[in-house]
Amino acid sequence: MICNRCGSSVPDESKYCMFCGNRVSKIQYYEDDKSGNNQSLNSYYLDADFRGDGPKYKKTAGLLGVFLGAFGIHRFYLGYTGIGIAQIAVSLVTCTLGGAIWGFIEGLCILCDTGITTDADGNDLV
Repeated sequence: MICNRCGSSVPDESKYCMFCGNRVSKIQYYEDDKSGNNQSLNSYYLDADFRGDGPKYKKTAGLLGVFLGAFGIHRFYLGYTGIGIAQIAVSLVTCTLGGAIWGFIEGLCILCDTGITTDADGNDLV
C-alpha cells in the first residue's frame, strides 16, 4: 500500500504509516488505457498544487491583510498559524479594533515589500 498523506510505501498488514502516522487503507487502482500501467486514484491528492504547497502570492497576502487582517487570515494563508491565532485573540480582546489596525498595517507592509517577504516555509512571496 501507499500512504495517501506522505506517499511512502506501507506494508499491507499495517493500519498506520510508519513515517507520518497517518491511518492508511487499501488504495484503489485503475489501469491506464494508453500505457497499461496501474496508477493510484489517490496520486492526484499527492500533487503539490492540490495540497496548496505552491507559491504564495504577495498581492493575495497583502489584500487579505488589509481587508481581513483583524482575523489573521493573511497569516494563516502564509502558514504562520501561531501569529494568526494571536491576531484573533487581540481582535477579541479589543473588539476587533486592535487586530484590524495590526492586520491593516501588515497588509500594507506586505504590499510595499517592507514587511513579510517569505511564507512560513521560507519561500519568497511571488
